[in-house]
Amino acid sequence: MNISNFIEELKRRNVFKVAVAYAIAGWLIIQIVTVIEAPLNIPDWFDTVVIVLVGIGFPLTLIFAWAFELTPEGIKKSREVEITESVTDRTGKKLNGVIISVLSIALFFVVVERIFFAKASILEDAGAIAKIETASIAVLPFVNMSSDTENEYFSDGLSEELLNALAKVEDMQVAGRTSSFKFKGQNENLTEIGSELGVANILEGSVRKSGTRLRITAQLIRVSDGFHMWSETYDREFTVDNIFDIQEEISLHVMEELKVRLLPEDEAQLASRPTMDIEAYNAFLEATQREITYQPEDIEYAIQKYKEAIRLDPSFAEAYARLALAYNNLHQNGNIGADETKVLMRENAEMAISLDKDLGKAHQALADYYGFEFQFEKREETLKKAVELAPNDASIRMDYRSALGRNNKVQESRAQLFKAYELDPLSPDISNSYARHLADVENRYYEAMDIIDRNIKRTPDYNGSYYSKAWLLRDVPYGELDNAFTFAYEGHLQNPDDMDFMWMVSDIARDLNMLNMAEYFGKKISKTYPENHAGPRNLLRTSQTRGDFETTKRIVDELSETYGERTVEFFVIDLLAYNYERGEFLEGIDLLKRRFPDFLDEPGKEITNDDHRTAAIFHLTLADKAGKTEEVEMIADRICEYKDKRLAEMEESGHIEIYNELDVKLWCQIATEQYDEAVAAMEKFYFELNSKANYPLIITSEIPFFRIKESQNFEEFEKKIYADLGIMRENVVQFLKEKDEWKEEWEEGN
Repeated sequence: MNISNFIEELKRRNVFKVAVAYAIAGWLIIQIVTVIEAPLNIPDWFDTVVIVLVGIGFPLTLIFAWAFELTPEGIKKSREVEITESVTDRTGKKLNGVIISVLSIALFFVVVERIFFAKASILEDAGAIAKIETASIAVLPFVNMSSDTENEYFSDGLSEELLNALAKVEDMQVAGRTSSFKFKGQNENLTEIGSELGVANILEGSVRKSGTRLRITAQLIRVSDGFHMWSETYDREFTVDNIFDIQEEISLHVMEELKVRLLPEDEAQLASRPTMDIEAYNAFLEATQREITYQPEDIEYAIQKYKEAIRLDPSFAEAYARLALAYNNLHQNGNIGADETKVLMRENAEMAISLDKDLGKAHQALADYYGFEFQFEKREETLKKAVELAPNDASIRMDYRSALGRNNKVQESRAQLFKAYELDPLSPDISNSYARHLADVENRYYEAMDIIDRNIKRTPDYNGSYYSKAWLLRDVPYGELDNAFTFAYEGHLQNPDDMDFMWMVSDIARDLNMLNMAEYFGKKISKTYPENHAGPRNLLRTSQTRGDFETTKRIVDELSETYGERTVEFFVIDLLAYNYERGEFLEGIDLLKRRFPDFLDEPGKEITNDDHRTAAIFHLTLADKAGKTEEVEMIADRICEYKDKRLAEMEESGHIEIYNELDVKLWCQIATEQYDEAVAAMEKFYFELNSKANYPLIITSEIPFFRIKESQNFEEFEKKIYADLGIMRENVVQFLKEKDEWKEEWEEGN
């Protein structure tokens, strides 16, 4: 057979043109099906069927084009049509038109698809961001296959950096570092891991570093059926450029497999190189893995490593940002003075931003500095920017939650906490905060305790879980102050220098009116951590419970000298008993206005939240003593109006908690001098609801409760409380003596 003649015959019968037209039309059909599949809830197998049918149809169409010809009389077999009567030339021209039309439609589709479907739509349901299951992933810690176990930090750090790279893409949902790393070294079922982390896909792999060679394997696995969607092995020279190339290639493969569309800025972030110095990157990775314990010695080691990374590469923006955050962590958990911390945080955070203005961690660090300087609006604004730059960073969202809460944006703060918990559900720190929110705000006590117990089982070396359990046992619905103390003290014995355990032991001792013991632990915190504010704050609470308001004032003055004049705003409620005792009622009102300037700028404003109610009842107490009768009546009306509003909201929701009902009624009763009713409510709080935390402190130092002492029933109520506390106090003393821990100096009266 003559090939040239055969090709000419193919051209004459328009087989090539039919092939082109079919290929374009088939591609267009497949693209349209792929785009409309998710919005129309079409089953996953549908696009596979369409692709197979289009593929099968292609050779059949070519055979048809060869064997048949379209004539004015209809379709005829090609061999039945004389060449002189053939109209294939006219058919070819028509096919040219068809090809141009289909190409135009395809081009239009590409433009529309790029513009309108470039970003996955984010749906909101009751304020929560809907999960995009196909774009959710957890990066498990890559296994260190090197012979040197000292390289463990490198494989962990590399895994975390890969996680961070994916987390920068807005349309990805990436499980947080703490949650993902909980499964390090565990051969658990990937389906169970995916379920616990709330993700549809898992990326795992291994790292082998040997001399100048680096081998990294990675595999992407679908959780639902264990299917290996993609895997690759990278065997390269151990250079910083190769490390980042591999990270970028893995990230892009993951995006491709999960059908995540990258915007130009996303591609630029993935391609960015934080440093070109391999030793600087090594030091940085080691620092990130050491500081996560939050132990002072590990934070100090991490700080030295971050400094080393910066010395090796002065343009390493993320090292500056992480160094600023490490200084803040050291101040919170160890010994570094406030003034030194502020200077170091600011210079490193600002340097990081000057080097990379799009680095979320840099803005987080600067926001923490603003918090130190009491610039709360700037802190919130800066953290908002950080969240936009790093939407999957749970720690940034937790900081943002705190900033919003400080600025009385309750619902927005709650949303950030819930999002952080969604991103990093196994983080003990975040889940503890979540549990305390459930107990404190939503009265979901048993659910909160379940989360804390699971934290203890999952992360037995994390002290915060034991602290949280002791904290929860103290109050509603348990009220087990003696058991809470035992739990906290056992933790203290295991970790004698841990600040949180010393604080909790001191706190529960105050609840039990064991003030000598409380003061002992407050002084121990100050001695162990002389540069930290925790010791003075603890001693302040003990002085309040003693009714020693002169000491309270002195401690606040000393803290203000260290941290700045605006420190007073954090202790306004604590200081008002000092003004009250001295008869300085107007001075007390002026002090209260420093804490609530917008709400107290004029008397009798509508109360819209619990913070306003707190300000109002303290204002009323001082105004009453100052003889401002009309003002007192106006404030009392607002407090009771707020009570009616809250009760109506509870009734409308169909969910009335007895605790919340008693709470909103109590403040109205105190405001309107219904003192017998207020005492009855407090007795119900204590003995029926087991709300037993902070009672000596509240009765002794919070001035609205001074008013109810006028009730003829108050003295009897107080005797009942102290009798119950006495029983639990005896249990605590017995426990300490059995442990050979009791000190005679703790005996009250010594």
